[in-house]
Amino acid sequence: MKDKWISSVVAGVFISMGAMVYLIIPDTIVRSLFFATGILLVLNLHNMLVTRVCPLKVYDGSYGWGDIVIAWIGNGIGTVIAAVAVHFTRFETGIRNSVESIGNVKLSDDPLSLFILGIFCALFVAFAVLIGAKQEKGSFAQIFYVWLFITAFVFCGFEHIVADMFYISSYVLMFGAEIMDIVKVLVFVSAGNLVGGLGCAWLIKRLDKQK
Repeated sequence: MKDKWISSVVAGVFISMGAMVYLIIPDTIVRSLFFATGILLVLNLHNMLVTRVCPLKVYDGSYGWGDIVIAWIGNGIGTVIAAVAVHFTRFETGIRNSVESIGNVKLSDDPLSLFILGIFCALFVAFAVLIGAKQEKGSFAQIFYVWLFITAFVFCGFEHIVADMFYISSYVLMFGAEIMDIVKVLVFVSAGNLVGGLGCAWLIKRLDKQK
């Protein structure tokens, strides 16, 4: 159990690192490409990222429902730790405008929009997890597939709950926010990621059985 909590917290830190790179790079295409560094760390070190745990729970049963809860909480703790650490560095100045822009969009968005965008994000991440897992660890094919799917969802602006946890934590530390707006993002993006991840894994598992 202890190892699962540690793995989950570390996964949150890794995603935060990818988000930091995304925030500091001004060009949209380039920063979308580099966000995937966090996901690549998670997948190759098999950390318990909630959007990785969800599809694997259905696809091969390697995780249970309790693991999803642990991953969600642990990921959140990791992102808060990362956001607080950044808050006490000069790096925060470089990402301040990006955090403000991204945070304003997410916190003002409609619940249905957050939910649907969360589903789309989870589909891309689930494909990255399940297709990437079929490739040799560290191979070009694995890196390519993961990078392709992750870059796609980031460039489109879809909602990943763990990345959002970091963005919102950073936003709160810099500007403050209404508690209900924060809860709205956490609830509806989490729900979308859960539905998308579980549904995608179920579909791929069904299709694999038909081969």
